[in-house]
Amino acid sequence: MPFRTLMTVAAAVAFLASPVAGGSATAGTASAAACGYIPPTFTDDPAYEHCATDTNVWIRVDRFVRGDYERCVGPGRTKLDKDAVNAWYIGQLCSHPGDTRGVS
Repeated sequence: MPFRTLMTVAAAVAFLASPVAGGSATAGTASAAACGYIPPTFTDDPAYEHCATDTNVWIRVDRFVRGDYERCVGPGRTKLDKDAVNAWYIGQLCSHPGDTRGVS
């Protein structure tokens, strides 16, 4: 494929993927989509986004090599271990973000 054609296709894909083209993305749906486990990228470690603003909650963190554990997280984004492969809310509130406990 010629370079000019490739660049045209890339520009069209970028435009179609943008919120302006779709017109349906809002700030509310964008933030709601980011709640929960966030997989690692080339530049960032895995994380967990707790979207509530007034609670701290326990999450379960599954790790690839080491044992799983539970962690208390507050509102916002919490970086997880590099080998974390999943994390989810387990239905319990907690008091001190950063606290951890083993999983039996």
